[in-house]
Order: sequence, then structure tokens, then C-alpha cells
Amino acid sequence: MFLDTSIIVELMRGEGPRVDSIMAHIENELLFISVIQLGEVNDWCLANCSDPPARILQLKDIVNVIPLNEAICIEASELKHQFRAQKIIKFSLMDGIILASARYIDQKLLTSDADFRKANDAIIIT
Repeated sequence: MFLDTSIIVELMRGEGPRVDSIMAHIENELLFISVIQLGEVNDWCLANCSDPPARILQLKDIVNVIPLNEAICIEASELKHQFRAQKIIKFSLMDGIILASARYIDQKLLTSDADFRKANDAIIIT
């Protein structure tokens, strides 16, 4: 299962019905993120007075980090334009990188971001 940064942040916050729902989805799955999400997590930690190095180390202990490559980057750009053509105007290149990375390794994307609603391989936790 590929985790969107929105899911990682929910897990870092730690409790509540959303976390229970996330845990039910990921159970015994192998977990993946894109290397670029390490920057997003670090940014969130800095903005929320959380210890970035400790959080990154903790995250890397439980997920497999997928590197970027040319195919992912090109697909990400194409996804951004496809989603924006479907009137999902907030779909960013970062969103495209995350979805393209999940597809590259044939994984479903678990997210709480409604911008992925048109992706048939995304599971949206509300």
C-alpha cells in the first residue's frame, strides 16, 4: 500500500477514528512512500514543532522509500494535466509524483485528499 503524506500526518497525530480507519486498511500490508515525501514530512514536522530527524527515522523504519526516476516524473506531469482537465484544479505536480510512484510499483494509494477522487487506484479515507 502506498501512503499519501496526508495519511502519514494523520498517523503522526496519533489517535482518533481516522487513525483507526487507516490502520484497518494497512493491517499487514507492505508500506511505501516516495523519497520526495520525506521532504513533505520534514516540512510538516518543522511547522508543527515535532522532531524532524526522529520522525523521519521512525517513518523509514516502517515504510519502503521509492526513489524518483524519469518514468515517474513524466507520468506525474501527465497526471497533473489530466486531473486539472477534469476540473480538479488543486491537483499538484507533487500529487502526480505520489500517484505515479504508487502506480510504478503497482500499489493502491491510501489518502485523505479528495483531489485523488478520479483515480480508480486511490482509496480515500474521509
